[in-house]
Amino acid sequence: MRIAIADDETRMRETLRDYCRRYAHEHTLELDVDDFPSGDALLLDYERGRYDMLLLDVEMPGADGLDTARRIRALDEDVTIVFVTNMAQYSINGYEVAAADYVLKPLSYYDFALKFTKARRLAHGRADAVVAIDTVDGMRSVSVGDIHYVEVLDHYLLFHTVEGVHKARGSINGQAEALAPHGFYRIHKSFLVNLRHIDTLAASTVTCAGATLPVGRTYKAGLMQAYLTAMSGRPL
Repeated sequence: MRIAIADDETRMRETLRDYCRRYAHEHTLELDVDDFPSGDALLLDYERGRYDMLLLDVEMPGADGLDTARRIRALDEDVTIVFVTNMAQYSINGYEVAAADYVLKPLSYYDFALKFTKARRLAHGRADAVVAIDTVDGMRSVSVGDIHYVEVLDHYLLFHTVEGVHKARGSINGQAEALAPHGFYRIHKSFLVNLRHIDTLAASTVTCAGATLPVGRTYKAGLMQAYLTAMSGRPL
């Protein structure tokens, strides 16, 4: 897997390189990492397909991270882009260039590893399956990648998705079985999450697509392993 880092701070480039090396060692991966002191330097000889993932600082002299990403998107629709920034509002702007995620400065390795794992899965380029949901308003077809999590409420299932919440009939046990091959994991008697949308893992909660959800004691032991397995692209 080939990674490019663009950041005008030498120390930050070194930190990101070190984190990439540590991640590769922990996950038995081969990562080739190039680094550039600016977006302009990265753009100079950029070719489609050269890199699988870009780690772009947002604030750089010359072409900043967003401008660099826009220009790269005109050349390369497939490369996975992750922004490195100290301002969370750039996560919103990232949607226009289909950024996979953003990592906030100052960096911690734990946060970097979670975001890198998520972005790495996207870089694998898997096509998402489509599932049919029997909602109260009729059948709907939804890509599994667009489902954030499933919640049980008042004897109904609430599918929290990219486009909104779908209220549906059925059992969470049935959904857990049907969605498990697609990277979903039961974290609580009332919650089933899409592991690719997990932002943070804590002792008794997860943050999934911005929502903080409880983790039941019964399901806690296997959660981290299920997450790492799903994000590494290996079958659960």
